[in-house]
Amino acid sequence: MTILFTDLGKAMRFVWQHGKMWVTASVLFMMLLGIVPIATLWVMKELINTVAGLIQYQPQAYSQALWLLILQFAITVSASLLQNVQRLIDQTFEFRLDHHLQNAMIGKTISVPLTYFDLPDFYHHLNRISGNQGTRFLSPVSNLFLIGKSLITLFSYLTFLFSIHWSLVLLSSLAAVPILLVQSKFGVERFHLIYQQTPMARDAKYTASLLWDRQSAKEIRLFSLGEHLRRRWSEKYIKNIKEVIKLSRRQHSANIGLDAVTALFYGGAAGIIVWLIRTTSLKIGDFVAVGQAVQGTQGAINQTAGLFASIYQESLFIGDFFRFLEYEVPGHDKQKGTRPFPVPLEQGICFDNVSYRYVNSERDTLREVSFMIHAGEKVAIVGENGSGKTTLVKCLMGLYPVSGGQIYFDQSPSDELANQEIYKNITVIFQDFMKYAYTIRENIVFGDIEKISESERMEAASVQTGAASFVQRFEKGYDTMLGRFLADGEDLSGGQWQKIALARAMFASGQIMVLDEPTAALDPDAEMEVFRQFQQLTQNKTTIFISHRMAAARMADRIIVMKDGRVAEMGTHLELTMLDGEYARMYRMQAQWFTDKQDYVEV
Repeated sequence: MTILFTDLGKAMRFVWQHGKMWVTASVLFMMLLGIVPIATLWVMKELINTVAGLIQYQPQAYSQALWLLILQFAITVSASLLQNVQRLIDQTFEFRLDHHLQNAMIGKTISVPLTYFDLPDFYHHLNRISGNQGTRFLSPVSNLFLIGKSLITLFSYLTFLFSIHWSLVLLSSLAAVPILLVQSKFGVERFHLIYQQTPMARDAKYTASLLWDRQSAKEIRLFSLGEHLRRRWSEKYIKNIKEVIKLSRRQHSANIGLDAVTALFYGGAAGIIVWLIRTTSLKIGDFVAVGQAVQGTQGAINQTAGLFASIYQESLFIGDFFRFLEYEVPGHDKQKGTRPFPVPLEQGICFDNVSYRYVNSERDTLREVSFMIHAGEKVAIVGENGSGKTTLVKCLMGLYPVSGGQIYFDQSPSDELANQEIYKNITVIFQDFMKYAYTIRENIVFGDIEKISESERMEAASVQTGAASFVQRFEKGYDTMLGRFLADGEDLSGGQWQKIALARAMFASGQIMVLDEPTAALDPDAEMEVFRQFQQLTQNKTTIFISHRMAAARMADRIIVMKDGRVAEMGTHLELTMLDGEYARMYRMQAQWFTDKQDYVEV
């Protein structure tokens, strides 16, 4: 319960911080709307009594009835005005609040270490809090104001009923207890059901996305996966819905019981009213007013109990949101270094007994890796798939915090360097590089967003990598949209996308360049073109070329062979072939394959 109030307090501080005017207006409207029901009840009582006087031929009652009708009209219009203005203000602020909350959530996702994206629990949490957060945050605060309004109304009704008889107050109040308990119980159960269903809901959502995604449409048709995936989605979806319906069935059954209890208490109050008519001189207007007041009291109590239960439920979701913002994995927190990157790099990069283990894994992916890359040297890191090559690059970039050992740039430990300094000085092209559904210009300048306006530099990078040769054929040139996800843009071939990615890397102009399997998805012609550009693209840069293709490694000054997360061999192509170890074995195997296909090309 303490945690609940803490989370609710955080939400209220957040709302106050971003909406002081909304809070002030809501409090004012709450107070005004809170007295509307009792004012309406009083006018109705007086009007009925006045009409009863007219029936008894009291001429002076005509004027009084007219003024009461005018007052009743004014109260009705004023209440409508207040309610609609309140809804408009609420909706406007809700949009603003949703923007602030999503901005905080996105800020978290772009700031956490890359390792978090290897954790299903992180994805489950992210999926669970996705949605209209503005409504969830505003709901408990709005409900507090509604509770304030209901309490003002309730106090007015109870004061009126107490003036008639104390027992009416007692009976009208007792109905709140079971309502509050039952609704709170089901609010907690709904939260825990959503919490438990998140993995299965993500599975259903992902499967559905495959069925309507353009990228996956080809393979789904080729392998006739449509019906299988539809059944998989349907099974997960129906299983989730059955659990939701089961809970709803129980809740609606409970609501029937609550309505019966409310009706029982109202019946008792009605019996007291009948008894009062026999023992006191109640006017007809007073009789109607007492009945309305009893119903109004029960309605206000029911609403207040429901609002408290809703606040309790929404506070659980709010707490889940704040826990996401505070999500941390011990030992995998964001790098906190502040030192500048050595420019220019004079000695090079040193891996000193570097180990890395994925979160929740029981074995090291990298194990005591040690080697030196001299400044300006071109090094190829080769090995079979799963040997740890790409993981090594992510550790080099500071994307993965090393579990043991240290990486040095000259004499500077990597964990003492500012992340942005590392990203600025190391340019990486991953095998699965991003293909942004934006313009060609944006796809290139994303390499150094701070220099987005430098068009000449962008075009020079495009010319250098050969991208300009096809860009100039497009009507809108560098302003051409790519892909067909956001607009009716141009679809590029794999080789053309590769040139765009290379242009992005050249635009970044880091002093260290890492090419991680950059030709894996290319046809032989496009691959050979990249190889021919290699010397030009990496001129005056310390270069790390990662590949599982031995022929490509011959472009490097030195070759590092990875196997099972360790450095197996190091040396030049000639030295390693003479060593007749792991590199020689892989080289002969691939050379034999190409020879058999009569397609082997010396690089």
